[in-house]
Amino acid sequence: MNVLVLGSGGREHSICLHLRKSKKLKNLWCVPGNAGTKKIAKHIELNLTNHQEVINFCKKSKINIVVPGSEEYLEKGISDNLRLSGVMVFGPSQASAKLETSKLFTKKICDKANIKSAKWKLFDNYKNALLSLNKVKFPKVIKLDGLAAGKGVIVAKDFEEAKKFLNNVKNGNIGNKKSKVIIEEKLIGEEASFFFIVDGKNAKFMGSAKDYKRVGDKNTGLNTGGMGCISPSPLENKKNINLVLKKIINPTLNAMNEIGYTFKGVLYAGLMFTKKGVFLIEYNVRLGDPECQSILSRLESDLIQIITMTEKQKLSTLNIKLSKKKSICIVLASKGYPKKYKVGYKIKGNFEQKNLPVNIVHAGTTLDLNKNLVTNGGRVLNVIANSKEIENAKELAYSFIKKIQCSSLFYRRDIGE
Repeated sequence: MNVLVLGSGGREHSICLHLRKSKKLKNLWCVPGNAGTKKIAKHIELNLTNHQEVINFCKKSKINIVVPGSEEYLEKGISDNLRLSGVMVFGPSQASAKLETSKLFTKKICDKANIKSAKWKLFDNYKNALLSLNKVKFPKVIKLDGLAAGKGVIVAKDFEEAKKFLNNVKNGNIGNKKSKVIIEEKLIGEEASFFFIVDGKNAKFMGSAKDYKRVGDKNTGLNTGGMGCISPSPLENKKNINLVLKKIINPTLNAMNEIGYTFKGVLYAGLMFTKKGVFLIEYNVRLGDPECQSILSRLESDLIQIITMTEKQKLSTLNIKLSKKKSICIVLASKGYPKKYKVGYKIKGNFEQKNLPVNIVHAGTTLDLNKNLVTNGGRVLNVIANSKEIENAKELAYSFIKKIQCSSLFYRRDIGE
């Protein structure tokens, strides 16, 4: 089969690496890609906001499957347009993607299906939101209704922090000036991310992870797209998988089908396990980054087969296999991230050496005019290690990171703790 992957991050490089393992793969493209994907996939200039241009390329190159990496492509309806043209897509429709692109939509689905989630109130007026916060006990969770590049949620410890966030929304620094916000109670418990492949009728467990969102050690500093993860989550067991399926995933799918939204693709549930049961924090409708890197490193099933069975709604006949090994993914990011940072710094390391004890996944990388590997984004490289015990995986990953030379990279030193 001919496959086109859309995106340029570590997630997309990881997807390409796994697709390359499939005996069903004939040709692989990645657009726009990065320095890592260029070694294993074909690259071509495409305007991904012009869906007709993408469709024309798919027809010309006889593309069978398109894998959109980011939620932004799904929000803009690329899945709908590609499916109408006869191309298989690993991702939900624009309407179904609202489970991620609209916090309000997800809250309404939770209420409709009696799914446990934090108590909430919606505000479309800045003054009313501030007045409400004057009367509550902190901490409170404030969520932007739409997408905001990972900056749309804050756990405000006091009124001043909440006010600062709302000011940024009001001024258009986060989201846009017309964005609605949801104010929630803060749940107390243990967090985990559970991933499911969904074909509209059936859901199959694909793995779990614990992610590290804060930029600094000991979960300090600003929120990021993710500074690392481990897989599986310490909370993963058969009891919890079945509990999440019964109480959250299946009720969600039933509620979606009732309103005519057939969900196909990855459903990534951010969960809070509390004394009162499991609560849904949020949904994502694609593989997480960097969770994808660790989960796919453990996935033993053929990804192309998973995609085709998902599209044909035959997941019930498929057994998804995961390695019993533990995986750790550590993100190396540009100094200054998640705020302003500079690019173009040379990166040196033994990345081409055979039989490395780790996997190297590229994110914000490119080649300069002299073919040197240089930084080209906020999150730059991912180092992934797998072992029977997470402590061994940690040692492998951190030992290799010390050999990477770049004056502009930093990383958290407590991933896996």
